[in-house]
Amino acid sequence: MPKRFLAALVAALCLLCAVQAIAEENTQVKHYLLLGEDGYAEEITDDARTDTIVLVSLDEKYNRVIMTSVLRDSQINNPKGNPTKANLLYKYYGFEGVTACLERELDIQIEGAVLVNFENVKPVIDALGGVDIEIDTNEYIAIRNILLGKDPNMPDGPGLVHMTGRIALAYMRARATGQGGDFGRTERQRKVVSQLFDKCRDLSLPELVDIYNQISSGLLMDLSVMDILKALYSGFDLVKNDADFVEFRIPQDGTHSYGTLGSSSVLSVRWDTNRTRFHELLDNP
Repeated sequence: MPKRFLAALVAALCLLCAVQAIAEENTQVKHYLLLGEDGYAEEITDDARTDTIVLVSLDEKYNRVIMTSVLRDSQINNPKGNPTKANLLYKYYGFEGVTACLERELDIQIEGAVLVNFENVKPVIDALGGVDIEIDTNEYIAIRNILLGKDPNMPDGPGLVHMTGRIALAYMRARATGQGGDFGRTERQRKVVSQLFDKCRDLSLPELVDIYNQISSGLLMDLSVMDILKALYSGFDLVKNDADFVEFRIPQDGTHSYGTLGSSSVLSVRWDTNRTRFHELLDNP
């Protein structure tokens, strides 16, 4: 077989594989970035650390909502190319900086970002009737320590607990709960959001908009009014079509190591591996 013909055959096969990969890519998913402030102030501050970093993916192709937690201590290169911690990106580079860095590392397009003050989330949890979550002894102690034991709805001990907004917020914020660290904290956040997502299935669109209005005063965003409406409509359609709620985390198990950056502890993330696994999730039901 002539070498020229063989080379052409190999090139054709490579092109065929590339076309097939493009055809299989899920293009019916929109990504939005949700950032949560550290601290307990009732108003948003522009220079806060964002200890909660969540990528919310609305997937119309496979009828699901994917919630991806990016751990706060993940090491990532800032817009200048220097290593930093993920929770410092917004503090120093704003929406544009944190969005650009995550788009680069995950090879996606983010439609917009929202910064939320979690103190404003408490009335939403209460409006939806609270959440019921199983807690262990360490989580029970952490909740008591955060609230100083001064809450009329304080759980009596570990076990299945009905949480008001105030208790749920303490549960989501707790870090000192055994060996889980921030891995455990983001898992607790996803547990609460998962229940809230299920409760929203019974809401009408006006009720969903009303919930948004309840927390809008505690939000900053780089989305236009039309973008917000599109996201709400898309989310509402998914909820009404019994969309699945899927959880993901970065870094994935076995894709990071512990290190230091200056005087801070960091997670040295293998972003290429996490990017590959994330796209495998996006492109498969």
